[in-house]
Amino acid sequence: MKKLIFISILTSIFISYNNLYAYEVEDKLKSIIVGKIAKFINWENSNSKEFVITVYKNQLGNYFNSIHKGKKINDKKIRIEYINNIENLKYTNILYISKATSAELSSIFSHLNQKNILTISDLRGFTQKGGMIQIYSISQKLKLNVNLNKAKKENINIKASLLRMTNIVEGDNP
Repeated sequence: MKKLIFISILTSIFISYNNLYAYEVEDKLKSIIVGKIAKFINWENSNSKEFVITVYKNQLGNYFNSIHKGKKINDKKIRIEYINNIENLKYTNILYISKATSAELSSIFSHLNQKNILTISDLRGFTQKGGMIQIYSISQKLKLNVNLNKAKKENINIKASLLRMTNIVEGDNP
């Protein structure tokens, strides 16, 4: 009986560890994808000497810093910022929204109106609520939804080569 309980506990720990590892890998991939997406975007009026990625309510640990440290996007050194309040947002090229309620999203989108900032998140329904790019998972594969209308309104041009690999979400429902 003790042996059966011990095996059950080990199995439980192993399954939990594997699930945790899978989430860690997915979080790391999301951090990588944000940097890769940036290479397919043209920003109007981007005169900064740095390429800034701001993470709102970080849920991905230190992945953004570790992955993008010392790298460049569009020949600009990458700087990562973390904020917990949209009022603290400074200049940024990308706002990655890690965690937010529907009410917070509405407030964020109002705050960002016409600021030429690409919004990316893995939140369910993000692009339907007014975000630009949503990262989601199907059958253990990460995919992208793009709200092209919203991106165009913010003067963010997404290259056709990225659009061919995404699901285009029509409309703009902030």
